Amino acid sequence: MYKLNESKMFADVTNNVAIIINSETGIYYAINNCGSIVFQSILNGCSKQSILEALKKITNCPSDIDQKLNAFIDDLLQKEIIAEGETSDNNPAFDEAVVTKDNFEMKVSEYADAQEMLLADPIHDVDEEEGWQPVFKEEEDKKNDK
Repeated sequence: MYKLNESKMFADVTNNVAIIINSETGIYYAINNCGSIVFQSILNGCSKQSILEALKKITNCPSDIDQKLNAFIDDLLQKEIIAEGETSDNNPAFDEAVVTKDNFEMKVSEYADAQEMLLADPIHDVDEEEGWQPVFKEEEDKKNDK
């Protein structure tokens, strides 16, 4: 149903913590533990329905879990972290201790403090035809003179 918006986002999920970087804006996002487990399930191609069913099987699951999941997915969509995609037959597997520790809360935090540094990365100077090659001032001047 959803996938990572690979046209502009880079994501890494390690130890139940997801970090996502928007390569166009330099804004990065951190997702709490419970949200990271759900996010990883989304990246693995699990449907929203299968994620919801797996969450409902966990002891003490709140009655409003469907609203919490919908709000979380809406937030990911609004921030363009995820986009429409295909689902697979994968079933999510949740660590109950992690999910209950966060009280079933799924949160995305947004940060802009490293924006300038992330946008200064030379990967942004990639030429679609030639790939990434550093262009020196003299070479650019020679191209413009022709």
